[in-house]
Amino acid sequence: MAIMIGLLLVIVLIINQNFKLRSEMEAMHNRLSNLESNVNQAINHASYTLINQVENVVNEQQSMVTNYKSMYKAVHTQTKTLQSLVAFTLKQADEHASVFLRASIPDNSVSNEYECATSNGLDYSCEVELAYTDNYVLDMYQRSDDGSYKKLNTSSYPHHAKSDMDNRIHVTSSGTGTNKESTDYTFTIRNKTFGEPDLKMKSVVVKAFYEGEEVVSKDVTGHNIANAEARDRINLMIASGEMDPAAVPEVKYGDIAADEHGDEYGNYMVSVFHAETGAPVEHDDFPEYLFKVIVTLHNGEVFEF
Repeated sequence: MAIMIGLLLVIVLIINQNFKLRSEMEAMHNRLSNLESNVNQAINHASYTLINQVENVVNEQQSMVTNYKSMYKAVHTQTKTLQSLVAFTLKQADEHASVFLRASIPDNSVSNEYECATSNGLDYSCEVELAYTDNYVLDMYQRSDDGSYKKLNTSSYPHHAKSDMDNRIHVTSSGTGTNKESTDYTFTIRNKTFGEPDLKMKSVVVKAFYEGEEVVSKDVTGHNIANAEARDRINLMIASGEMDPAAVPEVKYGDIAADEHGDEYGNYMVSVFHAETGAPVEHDDFPEYLFKVIVTLHNGEVFEF
């Protein structure tokens, strides 16, 4: 009887050992499969990147166009057009040929052609005026005396007139911080004016909502935090222990700032006090507000974020 019990125990141990070994083998198989998948993904990504780099190098070598640049000069809202200056250099050119720029709408047969000017036969510039209701691709052509055309660039250059116009105003880096007394809403706003006074911001209004009801409306047009970048740098140094918290300068407010192109940018903070909104504060359960930024331009356009 004891021998039978011993044999049964041995059999049970062998079965358990087999189950354990099988589980370990399955786990190892899964790890190997995951490793193989990761390696294949890395190889595919590296191959794709290498192929793209090679294609870009080949296209650049084959293209006759180099030093391509494009910048917006003006926008005309009445005609819904954008005026741009396109400049580029040719590696070589036929002195008896003319150079043209063709602006085409992708997947559309419609195109516009503009003659380019040069002072030395290699450096060209071209003024382009296009409707900002579409995006375009730009190509350069050489036209010989016999009327034949030769494309000079291997890859078309994108001209995002519609996208740039649609996205010329945007709110970034928005966030909230709250405590028992108030909730602070901070945000950064950018406005691409294309150098036009009518496309500058006339007013910036922030509204706060609690449970679907508007509880606060503040005009912050003249409350751009003029020293926001300096304060951010100092706060980072304080967080790393390099500076004392008392070193943070007081907030300085001013009008919306602008860069050398006339594009506007600003940093704002709006404080919403719970006592003024009537929102309840229970222990560490603070009220949550929904914020909306309303920007009005001088031409009357209104944007909500």
